[in-house]
Amino acid sequence: MKKLLNKEEIVRIIKYLFSSGSSFVIDIALFSLFNHVFKNIIVATIIARVISSFYNYLINARIVFKNYTKTSILKYYALVIIQMFASALFVSLFSSIFKNISSTIIKVCVDIIIFIVNYIVQKEVVFK
Repeated sequence: MKKLLNKEEIVRIIKYLFSSGSSFVIDIALFSLFNHVFKNIIVATIIARVISSFYNYLINARIVFKNYTKTSILKYYALVIIQMFASALFVSLFSSIFKNISSTIIKVCVDIIIFIVNYIVQKEVVFK
């Protein structure tokens, strides 16, 4: 019987968890800073996401998947844009259906699913 995950894949997933977790911390910290400076949530969100996603791309390309190509950054940012729209769409949809559940809790659930799909897409498409 073949193992579902080999040691190399487990190490890659752990690196991906670190990459994503540290990107999240950077994103939130920069959002707080820029929101304080600019007093504008949209501007703060965009600047923080651009910086944190570039950091995330570099870590994923060089450390997690070890496959940096010229086209991978284009694929990665296409995925980032799709991910942002998917998150907003599903959080809005589920928030309107489940009105008694906090939209923050819904966002966490949606983003966990997106996180898993994101890993698979990055592994199979972006950094293949």
